[in-house]
Amino acid sequence: MKSWDFCRSITSVQILVALGLENGVKQLALLQNTGLDQQSLDNPETEVEASTEMTVVRNLLRELPDMGGLGLYAGERYHLSAYGIWGFALASSPTARKAVELSQTYQELTFVFSGFTVKEQGDYASLVFDNSDVPADIALFSIEREIHAAMLILRELAGPQLGPEWVTFQHARPPHADLYEKCFRGRVEFSAPRNELIFPRRLMDEPRAVGNVATASLLDKQCSELVAKRIARKGISGKVRDSLLRQRPMTMDMELVAESLCMTSRTLRRKLEAESTSFRQLVDEIRMTLAEEMLTGTRLSVEQIAERLCYADASSFSQAFKRMSGKTPGVLRKQGRSLSV
Repeated sequence: MKSWDFCRSITSVQILVALGLENGVKQLALLQNTGLDQQSLDNPETEVEASTEMTVVRNLLRELPDMGGLGLYAGERYHLSAYGIWGFALASSPTARKAVELSQTYQELTFVFSGFTVKEQGDYASLVFDNSDVPADIALFSIEREIHAAMLILRELAGPQLGPEWVTFQHARPPHADLYEKCFRGRVEFSAPRNELIFPRRLMDEPRAVGNVATASLLDKQCSELVAKRIARKGISGKVRDSLLRQRPMTMDMELVAESLCMTSRTLRRKLEAESTSFRQLVDEIRMTLAEEMLTGTRLSVEQIAERLCYADASSFSQAFKRMSGKTPGVLRKQGRSLSV
């Protein structure tokens, strides 16, 4: 399973939609191919798959192709309050170290696509972000957003005076590099070995005036319960995804999948409806994920990919891919190659 493949709150989608609207993009375009409507967008209880949020990111990038640094602009909107119980738990932590430990434990309550770890060496500590399994077409947006959001959270925890000693990115220097310098207020390096936010180690253990051990402990427990509930709710959808991924070639037959799960197709359909999804939607999600991986990570031809994903022919695959992603397979493949150079 991908590190980013977990259900998440609708809040992040709301943030991305707001960013698009403020820059003249229609909401309909931002929600294209997500299955989301105004009611689900406005409902704070709505939860979405990571793939749905990725679709919103792709829509945003498609509609604002000339706006460099979209990930940075998005990242500055992810304040602690955006993360619900996870954010409150971090804010109640007695030290930044405890907050970082808690943030790692419950990454499933964030909106990250790039998993992160903590590194300590000498006088410095750092957050290291790994976006190696993020689809190539949104990898730059993802790492910009995640590192900028992480810096924002660190400042909210340790004080507004905090500025990272330096920030490093694996990607090459982009045309909008000056925006990085404004955002991070410190030294920024590109084409580096790691994506890393580096800051003074002493900040990790300084007592926080607003920290509260008892409150932090209670919120830690609530975070654990929320993760457990989300895993339970994933239920039959997760089993269908696993079944689809195990079958080679991928089947389009709901009867076969239902049989593998020891139930009738009617029961499966009802259970999926209870989780606000459908067999067709899950098939499309899996197809898109596999298509992106094969286009950016293999030398398989479009014809071979179409065959593996059970499309009638390359043309049918190309049309479906463009409908769901907003770009042709050829364009995504070229983007993936350019980002890996």
